Amino acid sequence: MVAAGPSALNTPLRAGAADARATGAVCVVLHDVCPAHWAACRRVLAAVEACARGAGVRLPVTLLVVPHLHGDPALPREYLQWLRQLAAQGHELVLHGLTHRDDGPPPRRVGAWLLRRHYTAGEGEFAALLPSQALQRMQAGRHWARAHRLPMRGFVPPAWLMGPGTLGAACEAGFRHTCTLNRIIALPQGRSLHAPSFVFSTRSAWRRVLSVVWNRLLAWRLGVLPLQRLELHPHDADHTAVRRCWESLLRQALRYRTPLRLGEAAELARRHGQDPVGAAGQTGWRARGAVR
Repeated sequence: MVAAGPSALNTPLRAGAADARATGAVCVVLHDVCPAHWAACRRVLAAVEACARGAGVRLPVTLLVVPHLHGDPALPREYLQWLRQLAAQGHELVLHGLTHRDDGPPPRRVGAWLLRRHYTAGEGEFAALLPSQALQRMQAGRHWARAHRLPMRGFVPPAWLMGPGTLGAACEAGFRHTCTLNRIIALPQGRSLHAPSFVFSTRSAWRRVLSVVWNRLLAWRLGVLPLQRLELHPHDADHTAVRRCWESLLRQALRYRTPLRLGEAAELARRHGQDPVGAAGQTGWRARGAVR
């Protein structure tokens, strides 16, 4: 577990915003937090904590929580208490869909089929939902979070895939921020900041090799950008080459960058980001997603 007292991590944004803008920032995000991945998530957080301890910094992590992964109803009391403890320590909990399963209408185009069924392994839950369906799932997720006393002000769709109207539904549901693969978006204004992500795929050996090569190249290209995101998944600590790669990226980032939660980065977007192309609630807005 990433351990830190409330006073260490619950620092107001204003205290670190100037440093973040001057020296750059990094957000560490852990996806697919759920009972089925609980042990793997703790391994990732332990590795993140070791990097932070070595750098002599306190590192708040954003955890993307799935209420019922693939329909799983299991909710151990100890798991829920763990999430509450992390939130009390200053880490951020964000809603990450309801089931993380793409059960929308079948894709009609080859490109959409490859993206939804192969590239993201059928987990882009919000890729093809109608706005009303997206809103219904978000409201169910918010109700679940309130029922279990889990604070969640942000929403990140699985695989970052949003169908038309998803962004508007997130605004209507009352969320304060979301993101795509390369942007952090403040809601409801829709102002955004360019924030590219390091992401690894561990489903097969060839994906792991390509992930390491790709992210090392990406680090060379993105090193000077002001805001970076390290987007981790539960099994990213279970493969040596992958783990060494992202640990190296994180240690390098922590030498110069201010660690921020996604919500804090969204506040920077709200103040200093680009205006949206269209209204935040416009149903034609679409975010391109990515990969696991």
